[in-house]
Amino acid sequence: MKSRSLKSRMIVAGAVWIFFALILAGSAISYLFIENVEKGVRSDLSATLSRLVAIIDLDARQDRPRLTRQLPDPRYETPFSGVYWQITDIDNQKALRSRSLWDKNLETEVSTDGEHFASIDGPAGQSLLALSLTTRFKARDIERHYQIVVALDRSILDETIHKFAWEMTAALAVLGASLVLAALLQVHFGLLPFRQLKSEVEIIRKGAATSLESEYPTEVYPLVAEVNELLKLQETSIEFARARASDLAHGLKTPLSVLVTVADDLRRRGETSAASVLFDLSDEMNSRVDYQLKLSKLRQRARLHTLRAPLGSIVSRAVAVLKKTKEGEQLNWQIDMTQNIDVDIDENDLVELVGVVLENAAKWATSTVRVSASRRKDVAELRIFDDGPGIGQSHLKLIGKRGQRFDESVGGSGLGLAIATEILAINHGSILFEGDQGMGTLVIVRLPLAV
Repeated sequence: MKSRSLKSRMIVAGAVWIFFALILAGSAISYLFIENVEKGVRSDLSATLSRLVAIIDLDARQDRPRLTRQLPDPRYETPFSGVYWQITDIDNQKALRSRSLWDKNLETEVSTDGEHFASIDGPAGQSLLALSLTTRFKARDIERHYQIVVALDRSILDETIHKFAWEMTAALAVLGASLVLAALLQVHFGLLPFRQLKSEVEIIRKGAATSLESEYPTEVYPLVAEVNELLKLQETSIEFARARASDLAHGLKTPLSVLVTVADDLRRRGETSAASVLFDLSDEMNSRVDYQLKLSKLRQRARLHTLRAPLGSIVSRAVAVLKKTKEGEQLNWQIDMTQNIDVDIDENDLVELVGVVLENAAKWATSTVRVSASRRKDVAELRIFDDGPGIGQSHLKLIGKRGQRFDESVGGSGLGLAIATEILAINHGSILFEGDQGMGTLVIVRLPLAV
């Protein structure tokens, strides 16, 4: 499954690239090191071979090779030290050996084409790197045919290579960790403009700004410009739609007024049936126009758009207004709003929502309306109970649907609770109705708490 995080993708891609780059670099460095070490060993063996040739005693009368002096390297005098030399008279197979060989011989092939580099078996069965040379010497009218061999224990070379490999691995691990850390820092600082962009978008969600104003890098600026253009286009579209809705509503008001006047004339002339139809039709149209106007004023919001409105004070203000109305002044209002609860909703929308629900309770209540609020985990719960006639169980699920009315004897269009439902849908809230016929009605409104 692909990661959805751009930061994770960049870090993983960088780490993978660093890993393979270090492997390739390590392999190349190891190859070059081994090549140079082997060349160095061969060069040292060749130098030792040249010294041996230089110190061979050409005046020796014995039937075996002899040196005029010893080599300065003390390892040749230490038995089985890992470095060896041997000079063999090819004619009689008598040999002169370094003390490090003790009583062992170096078995090599005789080559007549200059220096010969090969791997041979050592005195203890180990592998040796050997450089041999077959040459002729002539002195006092005597010609001698010698094979000169210089050898080095392969394990010495291998130990050097292994030690270097471990040290190189440790160094590359430190380098890899440093490069990964550098990649993390690079990704962190490279993505900072996007964090700034996120913060500014959050500010726009909260309504504190209408566009992205900060300076951004050249690579990010086209995105910022497109976002600003979209925000501007959205605001223009919303204002245009609201203006058209308002124009349409006001344009319908005049024909509706004319329709009411015509209905009134018909009633005065005694045509009450036709007048009643026109009055009902004009009332229905007026209520629907008012409903659409209120919907056009609601504040649309994104899921992450955070707002804040004080539930307690808005309920208190709404109750204070309703107590002065004809219906409200006759009721006993029992208010329990001791908790200071802020909810995640636009304040104007909350005023409209609370007003609609309380007006509905005042309309149906017989004598008492009880209002309380409390916190329930991450939501605020507003409970409004009226002791009115209540509603049958079969009708409870229909409350809040546009145009639903269950008692024609009480005025209203049935659109008030529909508006409340629309407000809650926009603000991720819910509304629930409980009660029964003759038992009153309980309205439970739930809204997210403000962060």
